[in-house]
Amino acid sequence: MSPRWLLLAALLACKPAAGPATAPVDQPATAAPAPSVAWRDPPPVDRDKLRQHLAFLADDAQEGRPPGTAADLRVQDHVERAFRAAGLKPGFKDTYRQIFSFVDGVRLVPGKDSALDVGGRPIPHDLVPFARSTDAPLVAPLVYVGYGIPGDAPDSGDYAGILDKVKGAIVVARGGAPNDPHLDPTKTRAASKVIAARDRGAAGFILWEPDADVPYPNHGEANDLQLPALTVAKFGTRELLQAFGKRGKVTAEDPHAGLKPGAVARKSAKLHSPVERITLNTANVAGLLPGTGRGRLVVGAHMDHLGKGTSSSLAPGVRAIHNGADDNASGVAAMLVLAAALAEIPAELRPYDIQFVAFAAEERGLYGSKRAVEAMTPDEKKAVRAMLNFDMVGRLREQSLVVVGTGTSGAWPGLLERAARDPVDPGKSLLIKPSEDGFGASDQASYYAADIPVLHFFSGTHDDYHKPSDDLDKINVDGAARIADLAARLVAILQREQPAIDFRKVAQAAPRSGGFRVSLGTVPDYAAQADGLKLDGVKPGSPAEAAGMRKGDIIVKLGAREIHNMDDYMASFGELQPGVAVPVVILREGARLELSITPAAPTRR
Repeated sequence: MSPRWLLLAALLACKPAAGPATAPVDQPATAAPAPSVAWRDPPPVDRDKLRQHLAFLADDAQEGRPPGTAADLRVQDHVERAFRAAGLKPGFKDTYRQIFSFVDGVRLVPGKDSALDVGGRPIPHDLVPFARSTDAPLVAPLVYVGYGIPGDAPDSGDYAGILDKVKGAIVVARGGAPNDPHLDPTKTRAASKVIAARDRGAAGFILWEPDADVPYPNHGEANDLQLPALTVAKFGTRELLQAFGKRGKVTAEDPHAGLKPGAVARKSAKLHSPVERITLNTANVAGLLPGTGRGRLVVGAHMDHLGKGTSSSLAPGVRAIHNGADDNASGVAAMLVLAAALAEIPAELRPYDIQFVAFAAEERGLYGSKRAVEAMTPDEKKAVRAMLNFDMVGRLREQSLVVVGTGTSGAWPGLLERAARDPVDPGKSLLIKPSEDGFGASDQASYYAADIPVLHFFSGTHDDYHKPSDDLDKINVDGAARIADLAARLVAILQREQPAIDFRKVAQAAPRSGGFRVSLGTVPDYAAQADGLKLDGVKPGSPAEAAGMRKGDIIVKLGAREIHNMDDYMASFGELQPGVAVPVVILREGARLELSITPAAPTRR
């Protein structure tokens, strides 16, 4: 499950709790006459086979399933073999795989070396994915800025009283943040610290993470934040402190080892970071159960996880395999056994064909599902009656299942109530905890943005989320199977009765207090390659909708800040105030438009 979405769900008001009103959208009726041949319910999913899929996907041998790697190819092969074994046809016309590329960090330009030294004494360092490449070494004073967290004014926060030292300098900002629940999380991200330093005239940036055994992960989107930058982890901390004339240690009581904001190294520093973006290939894998041509159901789950740790890891500084047994080996395994069970129903009894899709690069920003949706023709999109998504279904507790997207069709509540009943043992019926919005932290969001009704099955969060401890021994295999069985019963109802599944957009939730400062109700398009922030949609009833913004717009300026990428956009949120209108400049079909938007208080999650 993508943490970018988890963060931005709160930041951008993309994931309200159950309860807000819904706004129906016109759509051709999907009701149809009952099939002439009675539907036969599928058998229960194979528990043993589910366990086998989990054991393969969550094994150390798959190295945490990072996209664009040999391990990624092994996982793709496993999924394709499972589809073939169940008798599924190629899910992308004549092929099982849909190949696409994505950016994953930076590397040194061939033939070039990076450098960081002070007074000719080198400091061990590594690359960061948000650096601007240097053509020649930068030589400038080295200035410490504490955590590098700005206040609302330029000369405030960690920059209070030191702006004159920062201008033209290479600044060193400690990673992380003090334990303060009132800190704005938009200002504590590493990228936001780079932007804060850049906006105050710094010439270069060093991210210092003295508690990290390994450098800041050089993975993910490589946004050029217009400053040359490097990182120094635990290895390199001694040399960095010596540059400031310090020999102390970093402790819980003194996380800065005696350094104070505004401290200047005894000699000038040299920083050189000649980097280029890395582009890798991965692929969605899909199998098809053909029907009789009355429409299509899509069932999905993402294959990828965090490898040995990326910037999304919640175990910072730990370089260990993140197996992602729950996130999302459990979802893929549930999808595969569901496909095998549904394949036992003859094709002539299926009015809808069913496309099963294992998405790639979800953790990098829903890239795989976005690519799958973009590749569909308008007629193909219209044929999709609904999308069902499995993401983190391996920790079922107290028979309680979270279902996201229940407000995306008026049909869902009643259908889910029926599907949740266990026909064999009513005491094992699942309790549905609904969340109405179709946007959220997984791949169903890409289909919802295309006006397709969605459901996302989710067994809940836990302390092992995005940590190396999310392992197979903690998976509730029977619980995952019960969720797959519920999905099978839901598909059976859809196939047997072909009910009308209208599409609805979920309205903006009511304001709440605490957390992020503002909400705009925008939904970013992570897969877009644009100078600015392209929108995949706006929330009904949101400030963005009231401002006249819509899907496909590219935000290039918000308030006083130029917007070139997601990091710029997130940094802007720390500068906005609820109820205070600011100009927003967008590009729409090549035309530059200036609108006015009034941020709201954040919506409840």
